[in-house]
Amino acid sequence: MRSATNRIPSASITRPAGRRDRRRPGPDQPALFDSPVPPAPPGTYPTTLYRLRVSPTSDGLREALNVRYLADSGFEPVPRQVAGAPALLVHGIVPRLRAEWCDVLAGLTGEEVDLGYSSGGGALLLAVDERAYALAYGTLGRFMVEQDVIDRTFGVSFAVRALMPSDIRQVRRRVVGASGRVDRSFVPAGQPIWKYGIDKWGEIVGQVCGRTDNPRLTVCRCSGKPARVDGGDALHIHLCVEPDGLLADLREIERVCQEESPLADLEFITQIRPVPPSDPRMPDLVGALDKRLALADPPALGVAVPGDLVGDIEHVRSYRIQVPKSGRRRTLATELDLPAILAHTNGALDGDRWSGLRNGTVTLYADAGGSDEMLSTRDSRWITAEVAIDTSHLLLHEGDWYEIGDRHRDFLRQEITEILARPSDIALPPWTANLKDEDAYNRAAAARDPRLVLLDKKLLRTAQHRHGIEACDLLGPSGELIHVKRAKSSSPLSHLFAQGIVSYEALRYQQDARATFLDVVRQQPNGRDLGQEFRPTKVVYAIALDAGRAVTVDALFTFAQVALYQAMKTLRNEGVEVEVVGIPPA
Repeated sequence: MRSATNRIPSASITRPAGRRDRRRPGPDQPALFDSPVPPAPPGTYPTTLYRLRVSPTSDGLREALNVRYLADSGFEPVPRQVAGAPALLVHGIVPRLRAEWCDVLAGLTGEEVDLGYSSGGGALLLAVDERAYALAYGTLGRFMVEQDVIDRTFGVSFAVRALMPSDIRQVRRRVVGASGRVDRSFVPAGQPIWKYGIDKWGEIVGQVCGRTDNPRLTVCRCSGKPARVDGGDALHIHLCVEPDGLLADLREIERVCQEESPLADLEFITQIRPVPPSDPRMPDLVGALDKRLALADPPALGVAVPGDLVGDIEHVRSYRIQVPKSGRRRTLATELDLPAILAHTNGALDGDRWSGLRNGTVTLYADAGGSDEMLSTRDSRWITAEVAIDTSHLLLHEGDWYEIGDRHRDFLRQEITEILARPSDIALPPWTANLKDEDAYNRAAAARDPRLVLLDKKLLRTAQHRHGIEACDLLGPSGELIHVKRAKSSSPLSHLFAQGIVSYEALRYQQDARATFLDVVRQQPNGRDLGQEFRPTKVVYAIALDAGRAVTVDALFTFAQVALYQAMKTLRNEGVEVEVVGIPPA
């Protein structure tokens, strides 16, 4: 295999001599919001450290190489030893004769621009005791390691056990149920974790940075002061540059991960974690889910509206379902429920059910005939499930798997139990057998109680919600926003809880929405004048579960519990009461 460093003579790449550019931040000129990186203590170097899910042997280290990338780049791994530990060394340079932006500048200015550059990097893979690691350097080092074998819990696992809890510098977190939303907070001087305003029970922390004061680590021992640590998928830390010292640092990092408990202020970070595709439990997870999709009435499986579609779902009148390898043609349904999905998976072969949903699509239409297309999403994003593997409790939500800690579940159960136990002044009539759907029930409830105003399907079209939103299904006697839902399982309730937040925020903060709402209320048969000063003060979720089941904490999926908790917390922060009432059967 050729070395990329020999492809082009070094003389063929010319660079202007380096010079100080006062207009561009240099090493000692931090850019705005960048954290100045202190110089490395003697005997250490800033390193990106990965823990690998391979056997700590020479063969295992080779399995962790990104073989295709190395072959394309002409990089040759070389067996080595570091203080007696098996190792693989790979490094090289990828030269570019001409930067891609040269043509852009030439076209804009008419001046010929012809500059080349090169990128370099290296990786050292090590087997130390019972673990395998990769140390990555330079621009290219991380590409030399196969991404699927990286233990993505490693960096955070060390950080929550090693950081000084009063000196957290940076946090990156993702909100559960709000698809794609990632928040990054940075405080150069550091502060306690609670000041970042993280919702401990509704957000996933994927990165936490701060300082550690561990004298067993070379960087702390040599500098005599706390050292910066960045824990995410990888661990960014200054490691010893001497062979024996490096192994001592790796052993101390592993000891912290295995023997130290998470710090009290940071323990919540470990309670809900995304499960990477490379997780060894993934085949069992996928297999269990695939088997359930063959059942007519599978346990702990449901359909939930993806978080980014909550605002659009009220305008959907039909769904077209397409699932590859299902043996069925595309079907059009007026409601997207679990039986509609299972009709496409029940007859599929083993192994094709879940893969079919991951590759299939649900297309949303604004008309019942399926001609006015709104958008399409993957089938898999609509499926929610809870699966137990050994002692692990894992959840499927919007196509991704999450592992939920015992303390997280216990806390949620306690919070939801308290919410459900709160008494309510709202008493709704039974859902009799002749009332086939929510529309019929809402009409019957308003006809029976003249204090209720029927607002189901009365859309408020505003500048922000051009297609319109429903403020509620029923308006209570004291201005309560009552949202009604009948569900065979708890999976659709996540949408109901999120809907309560959307409608409240529109009525509270959007003047055009509030004005339209007041006008609509006045025009209804049981309508009344709420006054220009009206602001919602109570949201009521009225729920009828299938077969007359009571609305209890045991009846709700874990992510439905999370959605209810988030709705309660968001609305409570606005001074709005939240109540949940069960609609009795006939």
